[in-house]
Amino acid sequence: MAETWPERVELDAAGDVALPAEQAARLLGVPLDDFLADLRAGVVYSVVERGEGEDAGTLRLTLRRRATSRVLVVEAATGRVIRPA
Repeated sequence: MAETWPERVELDAAGDVALPAEQAARLLGVPLDDFLADLRAGVVYSVVERGEGEDAGTLRLTLRRRATSRVLVVEAATGRVIRPA
């Protein structure tokens, strides 16, 4: 499956990333059912880091499932994906 980066991610009222399961599964290149099973089993993790200094105004989203990880740099104000990292 080819990697497809979303144009934007959803941000909740607090400015935190709210990634729908379908989008996370697609980013990791796995079927939704497999993703959900792994999520329930506790082998899917995400980390959001807020940029500081020259990276202020950005978020770095790291999504991990087993040995696979994807990292996106996101504009904190809009959720626009600036680039995969």
